[in-house]
Amino acid sequence: KGFHFLDGPYVEYKGAIPAEERTEKLQRLQSCFQDLITENSRTKIEILPKDKARELCVRLAQNFTKMTDDGKDMVRVVTIANEPLPCGGTHVKSTSSLKERNW
Repeated sequence: KGFHFLDGPYVEYKGAIPAEERTEKLQRLQSCFQDLITENSRTKIEILPKDKARELCVRLAQNFTKMTDDGKDMVRVVTIANEPLPCGGTHVKSTSSLKERNW
């Protein structure tokens, strides 16, 4: 689960990373994040029929069910860096705008 508020974005991670691997993993995440900023990937927002959205978000089956269990026929799908996700939150227009935030 992720939260993207200007004053404190974060992602909740469920799992266990051995203490001796945490620094390396954090450095790798920071590097990947910088690559995303450099790519300047545009954010795409679509309202799709639930079946089409499910096809796009297939790798997130359990999250998709949670996010779309509202009885509606249409789903808001946000695609960032070629990763489609069902999401109702706010998002940057492109990944390069994150550089301005010093994240």
